[in-house]
Amino acid sequence: MDRFERECLAAMHRATDYAGWKEAALELDRHEGADSWKDEDACDDYDWRLIRSRLRQIRQYRTEGAHGRLIHHLRQGLHWNLGNLGNTQLYSYTRVGTKKLVTDYLREVCEALEFVRDLPDAEFAYPEKLRFFQNVALSYGRSALMLSGGATLGLFHVGVVKALFRENLLPTVLSGSSAGSVVAATVGTRAPHEAEELLDPAQAYYHFWKVLPLRHMLLRRALMDQNQLKHAIATNIRDLTFEEAHKLSGRIVNITVSPAGFNQPPKLLNYLTFPYLYAREAVLASCAVPVLFPPVMLMTKSEEGERTPYMPLLRWNDGSLKSDLPMLRLRRLHNVNHFIVSQTNPHVLPFVSRRESDGRGLLNATRHAAYATSRGLVSGALNFARANIPFSNLRQPLDTAVGLLDQDYRGNINIVPEVSLWRYANVTRNPSQESVVRFMLEGERSTWQRMEMIRNQTLISQTLESCLIELEGRALTRRAEDPALPAKKARLRVVSRRE
Repeated sequence: MDRFERECLAAMHRATDYAGWKEAALELDRHEGADSWKDEDACDDYDWRLIRSRLRQIRQYRTEGAHGRLIHHLRQGLHWNLGNLGNTQLYSYTRVGTKKLVTDYLREVCEALEFVRDLPDAEFAYPEKLRFFQNVALSYGRSALMLSGGATLGLFHVGVVKALFRENLLPTVLSGSSAGSVVAATVGTRAPHEAEELLDPAQAYYHFWKVLPLRHMLLRRALMDQNQLKHAIATNIRDLTFEEAHKLSGRIVNITVSPAGFNQPPKLLNYLTFPYLYAREAVLASCAVPVLFPPVMLMTKSEEGERTPYMPLLRWNDGSLKSDLPMLRLRRLHNVNHFIVSQTNPHVLPFVSRRESDGRGLLNATRHAAYATSRGLVSGALNFARANIPFSNLRQPLDTAVGLLDQDYRGNINIVPEVSLWRYANVTRNPSQESVVRFMLEGERSTWQRMEMIRNQTLISQTLESCLIELEGRALTRRAEDPALPAKKARLRVVSRRE
C-alpha cells in the first residue's frame, strides 16, 4: 500500500459526512484503476447486452418523439432486477458506484418516466396517464428498510436512518422489531420536516435500562424496570395510533410483536392491519424481551376516542423472537420486493458477513452448505423435542428457540456493525453520550459503503412514487377548482403515500 492509498483510507476514516467519505473513496478508486472497469460495459454479473439495448431504445424513442412507443416500452419493460441489475456483486469491484452503463440506464429510465408524466393531457389523457403509473408502480414494486432487534446496539439503526435520510433515500416503508421498533416509530410519528432533529444525538433520550431491586424482580418476574422503558419510549415516540402516524409522517411503520402464550402467531402491526392501535404500547411490547421485561397488553382507540385494552386476555413480547424481519407480510401488504436490512441482533451478528456477497468458489459453497445442514439438523431436533417432551414448562423456551433459528436474517442489502466485545458489553447498558455518537457514526459509515447501491436499486421505485404523488395531487387541485368534477372512486392502492 503506497502513501496515497494510506492518505485516502485515513480521510475515509476521518470523514463525518457522506460527501467527505465519498470524495476520498472516489480518489482511491481512480488511483486503483476502477474507472476503467466502470467504463467497460461487459461483465458476467449482469446482462449488459440487454441493458445496453434497452437504453438505446429509450433514447431513440425520445429523440424521435415516438411517445406512444416509449410509453409501451416502459409499461412492459420495467421490472425489478431486470438483467440482474440487483446483483450485489456489481458493487464489489469499487468502493463507490458500479458500471457506467448501469447508472446511465437507470437515469435514462427515470428521466423518461418524468417526461411521460409531464406530457400534455391532449397527447396522453390524464386518466390513462394515472393508470399507467399506478400499474407500473404496482408491477415494479418498492423497497423497505427493516430494523432488527438488538437492545442498545440498536443505536446503530439511528445512524443508518440518518445517512439515508440526508441523501433522500429513506424508504416510505419502515419495519422494526424490538430496538428497531423504537427507531422506526420515532421517525414514523413525526412530520418529515421534524425528522432531522431526531438524528441529533443530543435531541433523543436513550436511557432505557434500570435494574429492579431483588424483591421487585421476584414480584414482577422480570429483571428490568418496565416503567423506565415506558418513559424512554414516551419521550421519543408521540402518542399516536398507527393510522394517525401514517397521516402525519407519510411513512408506513410496521412493528412486530410475538405472542407471550401459545396458539397465537406473531403480529405485524401497521395502519392497514391494526389502524387504531397505539404505537407506544406496540413498541413497548416489541421491546419486552422475556426475562428482562414482562409481556405487554396492547391498547387501542375506541369508537368514542378512548384508550382501551385490545384483547385484554392476550399479552405480547419481543418481536424479534419470531418475526425479526417480516418480509413475507411486507410483500403482501405493501408491495415490497426489495429489502434493506440493518441487522444488530447480538445472537445473529457472529453469523452474518459484513460483505454483501461472500464470493464464489468451492470453499464458500462448502461453508454455506455446512451452515444450512447444521441449522436444519438443530431445528429438526428442537421441533422433535417440542412435540414430544412431556414437560410443559419447557415448551415455551423450545418454541422461542425454534422461532429464532427458523428466521431469515438477511435482505437484498445488509448493513451490519462489526462484532466486538465492547458492543456485547453494552447490550443492556444505558449508553453515554460518547457511546451514542460512536454507535450512530458506525451506522452512518456502514451505510455510506452501500449508499450508491441503495441509490441505484431504489431510484426507479422512488421516481414512480414521486410521479404518482404529483399526479394524484393534480387530481385534488382539479376537484378543488371545480367541485362539479366527480370524486375519485375508492380503490385498493399500495404504492404511493397518503396525501
